[in-house]
Amino acid sequence: MASQALSGAAPGGAASGMQGADSGAPAPPVLVGNVGQEYVQSTLTTMDPLSAIQDIQAQSSLQDPRCRPLIGLLDQLGITRAESHRHVLQAATRELLARIDGMQPDRLLQLLEASFPYIGIADLRAVPLAVLSRLHPVPASFLKQLATDKELFWDLPVGVQRQVWELDKKLLQAHVLPLVVGYTWEVATAMRGLDMDESLPQDLLQVAAPGGRPLPRMAQPGRKMLRSGSSALQRLTRMVGRSRQIYKGIVELCMLRYRDSESLYVGMPEAALCALRSQLLMALHDLGETELCTKESCHKLAWTLDACLKDRKLDARRLRELANFFQPYEVAEARHAARASHRGGTRITIRVHSRGAVDDDAESAGAPGASAHGEEPHRELVDAGMVLRDPSTFHLLIHHVIRRLEAATEAEALPKDDQELVLTTRLLQLAVGCRAMMRERRYRFAEASPELLTTFYPTLSAIMLDAMLRQAESEEAAAEGGEAEAAEPDFEDANVEQLSQLLPKDELTRKITQVYLLERLAAKDLVTGKLLLHAMALAMERMSDKSIPEFAPFGYTLAVRLAILLKSRAMEVKDSLWQLAVDRVLVKLVDSETQTHEEILRLLLAAAPRLDAMELSNYLTRTLNQSKKSRKRFKKRKLFEAFEGTEGGGGGYSSAGGYASAGGDWGGGYSSAGGYGSARGAAAADTSADGVRATYALFAKSKLELTPALAPKLFEYLGETAEG
Repeated sequence: MASQALSGAAPGGAASGMQGADSGAPAPPVLVGNVGQEYVQSTLTTMDPLSAIQDIQAQSSLQDPRCRPLIGLLDQLGITRAESHRHVLQAATRELLARIDGMQPDRLLQLLEASFPYIGIADLRAVPLAVLSRLHPVPASFLKQLATDKELFWDLPVGVQRQVWELDKKLLQAHVLPLVVGYTWEVATAMRGLDMDESLPQDLLQVAAPGGRPLPRMAQPGRKMLRSGSSALQRLTRMVGRSRQIYKGIVELCMLRYRDSESLYVGMPEAALCALRSQLLMALHDLGETELCTKESCHKLAWTLDACLKDRKLDARRLRELANFFQPYEVAEARHAARASHRGGTRITIRVHSRGAVDDDAESAGAPGASAHGEEPHRELVDAGMVLRDPSTFHLLIHHVIRRLEAATEAEALPKDDQELVLTTRLLQLAVGCRAMMRERRYRFAEASPELLTTFYPTLSAIMLDAMLRQAESEEAAAEGGEAEAAEPDFEDANVEQLSQLLPKDELTRKITQVYLLERLAAKDLVTGKLLLHAMALAMERMSDKSIPEFAPFGYTLAVRLAILLKSRAMEVKDSLWQLAVDRVLVKLVDSETQTHEEILRLLLAAAPRLDAMELSNYLTRTLNQSKKSRKRFKKRKLFEAFEGTEGGGGGYSSAGGYASAGGDWGGGYSSAGGYGSARGAAAADTSADGVRATYALFAKSKLELTPALAPKLFEYLGETAEG
């Protein structure tokens, strides 16, 4: 009862300061925070001690005359002054919070000015936070103060946080950077970036095992599901909300990190930045942020390509949409070509004809017009290039190039006359060249490279033709009840030599050749596979070791492909295919990426029963020697994740939960054995792990002949990591 009387009294002290802002009465002095300290110090220095204490008690006590006897009663009942005052404070806070929703902006601002000095005190924080959540916009003077308190910042309403980020670009980048880095390291991001088979034609998705039964291939989650399951991406979308300014700040950070990467070649971290560039936009699209998305120049492009990936193909209708999207840049390129007519040659149009006409699809409405960047016209081509360089999109376009080149080969047509092939080539060129555009600050949707159209494509087409002829001979022999004579690869073939000369010059030629090589192995065309592997091995020998990160997706997918061939008995460890692929290519690529290293080890583990102990020991010694740098990078990554996971009450990125919290079992790497492995999940919890130790440990258990005397490097490594 006394407690009820106290709660109904007009409280003084800290609570009365807040009520004074609403009632218009002057706020009495308070004894909390810096203001209270200054008041006490001033009183004690200007009055005698006894008078100062009496004045402080009088001014800062509960003002209602009914409070003094009630407090005395509570003293007799054993309720401390701290408890009674806390109850009064809580009651006053509840009453004030109930009034805030009905306040006008000017009254909210007055209350914010009165309560803001006490926002750092947990018991008083609710009132200024409630005002901040209702007041929009918050004056810049308050936002600047909020930006300086790291702990307080994460307690702010998300709408206020966005206003702070909009005001303070450096703070935004500081909070975004761990999430951007975290996204590039998420397992699902890596797996999609490494899988060059994502858009493999349906007839090559499964390879028949002995007896005609297909080997299982794990169904992959769709792009939308991956977006919803990405912890980093979802946190970024919550940061954005509907703020175009924050969205552009995140995009700018991705673009700057992509542009300024020290790597000469595009490895997994750089490709993941491109994936984030497109997937952030599509994640906002998924959330229905239409107004924000439609103002983005590359939204239509990202949406169209996402639909193509869902269908696993790039059909004529979608190509027309892409052609319409880039039509304004085609016009600009035509003007550029006219100004530089001294270059000569015949310009190839972008238009993709269907039944003799361009279909102006309704979905193509909203294609970009003139650039909004007056000083750097067509700078939005960089955005389009990064969207196209998203690994899933990039591989889809490469698969389409191969389909068109096969069609041109069958029709005995010149590659440069196939307009779909030319368009897709230009898209790939934009994807590959956008980083150089950013560095040079020159933005063009360039014509298809003459070297690609008149040298590389005809060379690859000739190899395709030989493969088609061998397949026709094999089918004809099978129809007659016999078998075609086993063909041997001619490594001295002029086309193979020409290809090996072209591959070191250009990333696009390498990627197209790699995808076609993997397709040939999936179709069990081992002759063509060996020829292309020979050309690729020669090219790698001529390239710098700095190029190894670029080959990570190729190494990963090739290891998966060989494991399937090994399991189906289409290849043996003594075959020339094994020697070409493993000895000359894969062993070099263990240092490209941890997941690639692990997949190569899985291949060796599958081959272990067919290798003698000395051969297996030699392979493991080579992989350990070759992978020192990548294992060190992985350790640094885990230390970064562990550190960021403890920062700022939510300010840092933590991958501890990963995808498990989203209900998906995507915590490990995809393996050719059929599923996602758990070795990497165990490594994620151990910052001293290097990502592959658990897989190396399996060799010692599965191959008993591997003794410390026979495989000293393996056991030395396992001993070191166990002690670490």
